[in-house]
Amino acid sequence: MLRTGEFELKNFIDTPSLILDIDIFKANVKEMLSICSQNGVSLQPHAKTHRTPELGLLQQELGCDGLCVAKVGEAEGFAKAGIKKITVAYPILGSNKVERARLLAKSIDLTLAVDSLVGAESIGEVFDQHSQVCPVLLIIDSGLGRDGVRPEDAPALAKAINAVRGIKVVGVMTHEGVVYGAPDRESMITSARDTSGMMVSVAEAIKKAGVDISRVSMGASASARVAPTVQGVNQVRPGIFAFNDLGQIALGNATYETCAVRVLSTVVSRPTPDTAVIDAGSKSLSADLLPAKEHRGQYPGHGLIVGKLGWIVERLSEEHGMLKWQGEGSPKDLNIGEQIQIIPNHVCTVFSSLNESVVITQGEVVDRWRTFAPGASR
Repeated sequence: MLRTGEFELKNFIDTPSLILDIDIFKANVKEMLSICSQNGVSLQPHAKTHRTPELGLLQQELGCDGLCVAKVGEAEGFAKAGIKKITVAYPILGSNKVERARLLAKSIDLTLAVDSLVGAESIGEVFDQHSQVCPVLLIIDSGLGRDGVRPEDAPALAKAINAVRGIKVVGVMTHEGVVYGAPDRESMITSARDTSGMMVSVAEAIKKAGVDISRVSMGASASARVAPTVQGVNQVRPGIFAFNDLGQIALGNATYETCAVRVLSTVVSRPTPDTAVIDAGSKSLSADLLPAKEHRGQYPGHGLIVGKLGWIVERLSEEHGMLKWQGEGSPKDLNIGEQIQIIPNHVCTVFSSLNESVVITQGEVVDRWRTFAPGASR
């Protein structure tokens, strides 16, 4: 008998494993494509979430406008698989990486990202030597405090970068990760609108500085349903939305039914009545807690054990997940040898750690898809 939120599994699957319901995945992609289409916005999923050739090709076939990736190695892998349009949304430096990107740009529609004149010059030098021009997006820091330039510095820097031989600034992009820290859905929506509006204003300021750009690109699943509705935004690059995870459920963007993944694990020990140990540790589950501390009260620990209300994944070591009973009364049944399904806090790291998804449809295992080799991180 299935418990609330569990996938039906008609085949035995060894653990720990990442289970992917491909029908839910397709429905999630189609839903986001519909939102984007209604608002005249292109959808370019961030494929660093899954790093899986088959999933990238499926997203392209469903109608996505190419893929976004984090590293040149990922771009090479997806291009080899047949993806025709790719954005590397990460500042790349070094003649080796730039040369690899230049060669890739000869066969696909490739856009790179920069946030410094030094970075732009390193790209432009290599491309210009071969009479090529590289389209680039200027990365804007929208509050996360990671890479990117301050909004007020963007017009002058865009103008300087656009003057570099071998470079053409075509737009601005950001990862509005600050939205994940919103304490509630209303605050999340407000933050997403404000951040999107700020990016549109930055783009207008760059145009006034004399740089003719056309792309305003937002990049977070947390805000992906809001950003397309902001006039002036014309591209979104979310990644998690296609799968969803506990972070998206906490934000109100997803439900059990729209979460396409579960980590399957086995109970291997019951040291005390109110504790248990599973075979999914930090190498299988994300060590991340939910970004907003306000969500951790409702969703504590390292993932949600579906159908086992009262049990939480309290701690992780590399190969062990330590479960703790926090429900009312005495601990409910949890037996050694029992398999449990967990919705991870952060699905990206689960793909990266387990390196394989067990693909199911209507409960039947239909395939196993591997992620790229570690070299794709370069």
